[in-house]
Amino acid sequence: MTNPKLTVAILVYNDVEALKHAIPKSVEILNCLNISYEILITEDASTDGSYEVALDFSKDPHIRVNHSDMRRGKGGAINDALEDSSGEIFCFYDVDLSTDLRSLEELITNIQNGADIAIGSRLAPGSQVNRKGGRNTASIIYNKFVRIILKSKIQDHQCGFKAFNKERLKKIMPYISAKKWTWDTEVLALGQKWGYKIIEIPVVWTQTGKTNLCFHDVLDMGWSVLKFAVKIRSFPDKI
Repeated sequence: MTNPKLTVAILVYNDVEALKHAIPKSVEILNCLNISYEILITEDASTDGSYEVALDFSKDPHIRVNHSDMRRGKGGAINDALEDSSGEIFCFYDVDLSTDLRSLEELITNIQNGADIAIGSRLAPGSQVNRKGGRNTASIIYNKFVRIILKSKIQDHQCGFKAFNKERLKKIMPYISAKKWTWDTEVLALGQKWGYKIIEIPVVWTQTGKTNLCFHDVLDMGWSVLKFAVKIRSFPDKI
């Protein structure tokens, strides 16, 4: 599609069945919004046929595929999708649609109305969350840890449902080192440091049966936050 206003990146790694559901649902929702759009299926070295399914969907002129033969991780995949995007607004969400897409219009509207970053928050008042106890506890602990270590005012750093003013996001990118799960945390910490307008919206969120996040990743995230807390001090006060 020529010059869409919105790019929606849908992150895919060995999620072929979820992908088959996510694309038609995304098209249904996006067609109801008053904005031109493209869907960028950001497929990350899947081995389950996700790439082939993505290519089939790309016959639709609204849909393109951003593919890698080598695993990039969440942050690396988002970085590549951002560079490949055409829209003035850059948005991404998880292929399992754990966040109800009925919140997408509010997310995008916040950017259109002047926010630099708009994020879904499972911890914001009004959110409805269906999540198993262990993962819910880990999320609460991680977010409290980030708020303490990075002095963040954000409630939920890791919800995979975010939108950005692309030009403002690209100013942050030279300072982001995360290639995995802490990409979101680094972006939000730097956005706060540099006075970006960040809006959190409540969402309806349901845990799916599949996650690519493992216990080792959780430990790695905590260590990455500690290293970033040291590094962020060397960054300029303004950009």
